[in-house]
Order: sequence, then structure tokens, then C-alpha cells
Amino acid sequence: MKVAIVGGGIIGASIAFQLSRSGAQVTVIDAGQPAASATSFGWVNASFYADRAHHELRVASMKAYQQLIQDVPDLPVNTCGALWWESQGEGLREMQASLGDLGYSVEYLTRAQSHVLEPDIKGLPAEVLRFPSESAAEAGALADDLLALSGARIIRGMVVQGIAATHDFVRGVETSVGLIEAGHVVIAAGTGTPDVLASVGVKLPMVTRPGVLVTTKPIKAKIRSVLVTPHGEVRQLPDGRLLASAVANHQGDDASSVTETPDEIAVRVLGWLNPMIDGDPLEWDAVAVGYRPMPEDGLPVIGEVGPKGLHVAVMHSGVTLAAITGEAVSAEIMEQGGYDGLLAPYRPQRFQ
Repeated sequence: MKVAIVGGGIIGASIAFQLSRSGAQVTVIDAGQPAASATSFGWVNASFYADRAHHELRVASMKAYQQLIQDVPDLPVNTCGALWWESQGEGLREMQASLGDLGYSVEYLTRAQSHVLEPDIKGLPAEVLRFPSESAAEAGALADDLLALSGARIIRGMVVQGIAATHDFVRGVETSVGLIEAGHVVIAAGTGTPDVLASVGVKLPMVTRPGVLVTTKPIKAKIRSVLVTPHGEVRQLPDGRLLASAVANHQGDDASSVTETPDEIAVRVLGWLNPMIDGDPLEWDAVAVGYRPMPEDGLPVIGEVGPKGLHVAVMHSGVTLAAITGEAVSAEIMEQGGYDGLLAPYRPQRFQ
């Protein structure tokens, strides 16, 4: 079975990896534009969610990641856990209770207990929640690894102009140099997905959601967990640099534009980071803006739509949902089933 995947970010890579394991002949076509994966914070979690079904999808992906790193132990995914203190008092207790009601793993820590876990963090609050099953993924490196391990044919720097179909069946994708034939086509092109789908009359309304991340120079202090603070999220990269979101609750941020200069963003972020981190003052290394693939209703879009054999997979957070999306899309293309209930709220037909 020939499958063409449009998009070589974390979603396309995960689908390619799973399809190849199932025996499909996979070609990945990537335009060469920066993927959202390259500017992702990389937090794999289910403590952020829209509703119960969305929480269950994210939990399923966390489990799929655990299976993936058992099968391929050297993948850049670290089950480091997360420490959360966006709220104190009643807000913290409500968060603990809501996640507990969902059966999610959550631990209540005092300041002394959290300091044992993170001795290089200053000014820890009186109460902290810990989510021990959450992970950090180096999304760009993970996508590259999965593509390499998939054995898929990869075409880079080529723009897909549209989808070729005859008598309501997919024939492949049209490019600037002609047709690439495939019996199934998966569009996992992030923010570029709507334009490709429009070639066969499929609608996918999306909103503009820039995300901004600040990276510091490497530091001596060690941060072991993802930290979720009232100012924003921060974690440490493998090379010792800190990676921080420029807004609080960045996974739920609904801003449609960036209005600050890079220097203003970096100064503001270091303003709350510096008092937290033990050691010398922090220096910023990079400010990165990336555009999150956000469907209009904020929920994932996964499934078959339009001509027979056309599939779509676009969502935020793609890093959290990549593992389960790879499994599910592969299973549906290979007619193995088993994911209808989990994916029912996220089918693209809701926009048609």
C-alpha cells in the first residue's frame, strides 16, 4: 500500500513511523518550511485539557509515548514529571480535585517536599502539585528520529499544490514537478493544511495562534521537572539551556499577534526567571516565534474526509498528541480499527 504524507513535523513523522511498521510504503513530502515542532515547548501532558474526552485523548497519547520509548529506548523523550503552581489555595485544591476525579496521577507537595525535588529553585510556593507521569520531548529531534527510523522516502523542499483524485478516490498529490501517486494521502502540514485540503473542497477553518519561546544561555543549575508557574512554563534542555514560554498558560493562550519586540519579550521573561533560579544572572540566547496549528474550535482534527483515501491530522498540542495520532491514523489506513470511540469528537466532518 502506497501512502503519501504531506508534512514532516512531529505528527507526520509519527504517522510515517507507525505506517512503515505496519508494512505500508510511505513517502513524506515536506515543503522545507519550519514546522511547529521546531518551536514547541515540548511538554507532553494531560493536566491541560478542554473537556473529559480531550483529557482521555491526551492520556492515551501519554501511554502511547511510554510504549514508543519502550520500543525505541533512545528517543529524546524524558518522563521527568511536572511541578504546577499556577494557583495557590482554593485554585490549587480545585485543580487537584478535578484531576483526581478524572483518575489522573497527581501529588500534593509542601514547599519542603518540592525543594527536595528541585533544590536549585528559589522561592518555591507553600503548595505545589506534581504530575509524575508527564514528559518533556525534544520535538524537532524526535520528529527527525522517527522519520529516520521509519525508513520512509522523504522529499524535502517540494510544495504540494493540491490533491489528485478521480471518481472520488485519491490518486496522490500534485506538486510543481508532477503527480506523486498514492492510494492514501495524509495531510499533516500544520498551518498549511487548509490550503491543501481546499483543492478538493474540504474545509478546515483555523485561527492564528503565535507562540513565543525564550531560550537562555546554558546554566549550572539543574531543573529536573517541567515547571508550570503563574508567569509561564519553563524547563531545562539537555544542553543546560532553559526554555521558557513568554506567556502564562501558553497552551491556552488565545492571542492572535505578537506586539512586543524580541528584546522586550526576553527582558520580561528573564524578569520572572532570574529570581527563581539559583546561581549567576541569566542571559537570553534566542527568542523564537512559531505558529501553532489551531483548528477554529481549538480541538484536534483527525480522520478521513473528502475523496476516499484522504486523511487529515492537525492539532495543538501536536507534541502531546503525536504518539496516539500516529497509532490511530496508521490503524485506520491499514483497516485495523480500534480508535473510533477515542477519535469520535475530532473528525473533520464537523466542519463540512
